[in-house]
Parts: sequence; C-alpha cells; structure tokens
Amino acid sequence: MKKFNAKLMLFGEYGVMLGAEALAVPFPRFTGSLEFSEGADVKPSQVELEQFVSYFSHHELNSQMNYPLNLKELLRDVEKGLYFNSDIPLQYGVGSSGALCAAIYEYYGKYQNSFDFLKKKKNILSVLKKDFSVMESYFHGKSSGFDPLASFINRPVMLSGSAITLPVFSVEKADYSVFLIDTAIQSSTSPLVRLFMAKMKNPEFEHQFNDVFIPANKLAINAFLSGNSQELFEQLKHISNFQIENMREMIPAEFQTVWRQMQDEGIFLKLLGSGGGGYLLAFVPDRKKLPAELKSLQVF
Repeated sequence: MKKFNAKLMLFGEYGVMLGAEALAVPFPRFTGSLEFSEGADVKPSQVELEQFVSYFSHHELNSQMNYPLNLKELLRDVEKGLYFNSDIPLQYGVGSSGALCAAIYEYYGKYQNSFDFLKKKKNILSVLKKDFSVMESYFHGKSSGFDPLASFINRPVMLSGSAITLPVFSVEKADYSVFLIDTAIQSSTSPLVRLFMAKMKNPEFEHQFNDVFIPANKLAINAFLSGNSQELFEQLKHISNFQIENMREMIPAEFQTVWRQMQDEGIFLKLLGSGGGGYLLAFVPDRKKLPAELKSLQVF
C-alpha cells in the first residue's frame, strides 16, 4: 500500500488553533503505510485501529465528514491483520497520527467515488482538512486537520485563516541549516493543548501571544518563503525568546539551558508542534554544525 510521509510544522505551532498562519512540509525521512500482518502476533497499531473504529462509531463522527469512512470494511481488514507499519516516532511532533489518518482516508474514505468532482471544487483542500480534523480528534481531542493534510497531499501546505495554499519555495541555496534535536522524550499532545488553552485565559499571556508571537510567526513565514534569511533569523529570535520565557512548560527542563546557550551563538530553537519532548527545531546560521553532544538530524 501507499506510503505516507511524516510532516514538520516549521511555523505556526499553537497559533494554528487560533487562526494564525502555519507552514507544514512533508518529511520523507520517516514514513508509514497500512499493511497486513503475515503472522499471528497482534501489532499495537492493530489495537489502535480497532479503538479508532470504535471511537468513530460511538461518537457518530461519520456524520460530520464530507466523505465518511467505510468503518465496516476497515474493521474487517483490522480483524484480518491490518496494521500501520511505520517508522515515524510516536509522540515526537512529526505527524505519526497525521500519516495514519491520511492512510485510512486514502483506502477507506468514500471520497474516491466522487474524486473527479471533488478535484473541480475550488475548496478541495478545505474539504479534506475538515475531514482530517474530525479524524485526528481521536488522537488529540482537538485537531486542525493540518498534519494529515500535509501527509495526504505530500506537498508543503500553508494555512492563513481559512485560506489554504500550496507554496513553492527552494532551500537549496539557503545560507542556513535546519536540524531536529532529539530530546529522547515522548510527549502527548492533548495535555499540552489543554495547558496552552488555560494559559490563553491569562490576559497577560494572551496579549503577549497575540502581539509578539503571532506577528513574528507571520513575518518568519514570509521571510522563509522569500529566502530572506536575515529577516527570518530576526523573527526567529522573537519566537525563540517568547517560547523560552512564556511557554517553558512545553520545553523539557534539561534543554532549557541548551536553548539559552544556542541563542547566545545565534542558533534559535523553537518548538516543533506542541513540544513537551519529541524533537525541537534548530535554525542554524551560516551552515554551522550543532554541538556533537546534541543528538540531531538535519532537515536541510
């Protein structure tokens, strides 16, 4: 069956839930696909798929879908040994649940029956995003649907309010590098989303988030897409500062000192997705190398 790539949300973490701009890109370093087990052993993802079907049926979520899932067929296949064969790290911010949702939709979504018609709709991406939002709510409680969309269409995706576009850009000649820093900590998204929404009830935090983070996020995306590295790093400085000062709960304690040290060297760390562990994003100027003691993976 078709493989679906992991994804990286380069910009827009948390802000995407409030209508801020966000940019996600496929990350083919990790992939996942639906397959049938050849042995009798039950794979953990088989249990996950069975629970997904139960959740979807119990909450009657198909009624919220533009193109409902064929849950009976999915359950039959799970009973025959269907599982999600994936090397995408779980709870690491790289879209393991998004890739799974994309795979389920590809083979069990009823959109195929009217895909020619769907392709003619100007809001096809919004239609898909809404369905993915419903599906991924099983994993996160609340989802924008952005992650599965990026995996499903396997293209960079930009979200700006209700508008979804597919930007074209090149990083081949960029004078900086981007790395993933492995915190070696798994982190569940749902508790952190609840924590963030609680923080947004604090007027001071809400003001800072809306007046500092969101504008810097928007300008960083524009600079990234236009290839303006000087402006990009200026805005990354604001984003990085905001997160270490106001969202420290989302940054593993053992990496908070590293975060500050990297800032002093002009290297800016930021959360990848909800944070709490998983990977951190590191934007490194002049194609410098990260310290050897940091377990890292280069994106580009």
